[in-house]
Amino acid sequence: MAQTKSTTGIILCGGKSSRMGTNKALLKINGKYIISYVIELLHPFCDEIILSNNTSELNFLGHKTVKDIFKDIGPISGIFSSLLKSKNNKNIILSCDTPFINSHLLSNLLSYSHNFDIVLPEFNNFLQPMTGVFKTGCLPIINKNIQEGVYTPPRIFEQCNLYKLKINSKNPFFSEHLFFNVNSPSDYTKAQELIKKIQP
Repeated sequence: MAQTKSTTGIILCGGKSSRMGTNKALLKINGKYIISYVIELLHPFCDEIILSNNTSELNFLGHKTVKDIFKDIGPISGIFSSLLKSKNNKNIILSCDTPFINSHLLSNLLSYSHNFDIVLPEFNNFLQPMTGVFKTGCLPIINKNIQEGVYTPPRIFEQCNLYKLKINSKNPFFSEHLFFNVNSPSDYTKAQELIKKIQP
């Protein structure tokens, strides 16, 4: 796999983890923090990693932390705020609770990014707005929507120069839990079971 630099990895960690009851980024799966899976995935692609986070809980990881400029409007604020602070035009954005995203998916998303400001996977006819490649050229449209009170990521991204990469079982890197995220205690239990199948 060819390494891609001049790219920033942005990990969205700003959620309140209300369903989990604790910071889900710091839950451990197979002895490793969930967020560590995401950080390790991004390292070969990125020369900068930003944690979109509004607390100091993740400071020990040693990466740049960016707080939301706009409070209590959901993940779009973390995306906007982190893109503003990124040193690169091209950015890979992932959520902190998606330990099963793989490098082949990221390589495919990046391969379509030359002519688009946003590249997002589409799985089972649903856009995956927290997993994609974003260029800073999308910032004006995101800002305009926020100012107008529109905070729903897919609704905003549809207005950008967007490419949707369809993901299905025909993709060689496909797995049914590719976009599985850990939101609740039951999700956490399932993730622990899944990781044993992938990394016995």
